[in-house]
Amino acid sequence: MTLPSARLLGHRLVAERTAAHVHAFPVAGRRGNAFLVSGTEVLFLPEEFPDLSAVTVYNGWFPALSRPLSLVSAVAHGAVRLPGGQRALDALTRPLIGPPGGPDAVERAKTRTHVVAVAAASPGGAPLAEVHLEGPSIYTLTGELMAWAAHRLSTHADATPGVVSPTKAFGVDRLQRGCAEIGLTEAGQG
Repeated sequence: MTLPSARLLGHRLVAERTAAHVHAFPVAGRRGNAFLVSGTEVLFLPEEFPDLSAVTVYNGWFPALSRPLSLVSAVAHGAVRLPGGQRALDALTRPLIGPPGGPDAVERAKTRTHVVAVAAASPGGAPLAEVHLEGPSIYTLTGELMAWAAHRLSTHADATPGVVSPTKAFGVDRLQRGCAEIGLTEAGQG
């Protein structure tokens, strides 16, 4: 929460305080809050779509806590600037982090991932397009996507290795098929 989050604004990368902004998104027929976080989308999307002037990534894991987390982020951001502030913050937050390794398979099976992508003519403007995807737990999804990508890169000469976006590495169609294989599909589809 004390590290900055990158956003693309006016075709420029800017660093802002994580959770400095909260935005509401429609999810499963209700609106849920999400807070500003870093994401590689701010680096890769403008490269593939040069007309994009703004890209912002939000995390909606804790919709009810998004606004309080914004306040906590502001306090934490200020605290780390004080002598001993980072050590004190680490000691206070250590019990909240939980054990290393993330949730086990039983816990992961209890949660689903919902991804919302919104395109608008201007930040905060009316949506021009909106896509909703659903899939397994974010921990499962991340592991499965990494395994799929590693396998694809090691077995297919037509994949583009290196620091490139997933669509450049695999192509849109192949990436969509790969996501569907591991259970990330348009919301409402099985």
